[in-house]
Amino acid sequence: MNKLVKLLSIFALATTVSFWSCKGDQGIQGETGPVGPIGPTGVAGPTGPTGPAGAVGPAGPAGANGNANVQSFQATVKSTDWKEVDVTGVGNGVSSKWGGVAITNALVSTDKFVMVFVKNGETLKALPILYTKDFDNSVERLDYGYKTGQVELFYRMQSQLFGTNGSTSYKPNGDLTFDIVVTSKTVGASLEKSGVDMKNYKEVMNFLSTSL
Repeated sequence: MNKLVKLLSIFALATTVSFWSCKGDQGIQGETGPVGPIGPTGVAGPTGPTGPAGAVGPAGPAGANGNANVQSFQATVKSTDWKEVDVTGVGNGVSSKWGGVAITNALVSTDKFVMVFVKNGETLKALPILYTKDFDNSVERLDYGYKTGQVELFYRMQSQLFGTNGSTSYKPNGDLTFDIVVTSKTVGASLEKSGVDMKNYKEVMNFLSTSL
């Protein structure tokens, strides 16, 4: 009996040692593996439908019909362009000195009706022009004539209209801009009979742009 107990004790101890000896130390952690490749991009979704076109805006009002018989051009005359010229009076043959300058343009001819306007600030004034200054009675004149191919402008400033103490200038102090309107004799005659203020540029051009 004692032998049997000893054998069981030895067997139990051996078993304990065997179980204990089977559990080893933890090993070193291995390296992290490489990141896997990125998967392919997914297919793009379909484009959304185009929105409806906006409504077309209303058409603007039609412009007034122009008149092919009316043409115009502008010209600027420098103060230094004026030259002293002798202008012969109508009917008496007596000439007087004026400042004169010629503006050439193929639109001008003797079989046309020609009007000349000078720009004075924001206003266009029709020639001929005569200004009288009240404080000294000086007189400034600007006139014109025309022949085929050119318009002739005339300027004169007298510090005293009568007497011998005055002075006369034959050119303005600065540059002048002119608007020259050319139309047919027929339209010109209608303009003169229309009652339109021939000195008013806007009224004249309004009439010319709509007359037949």
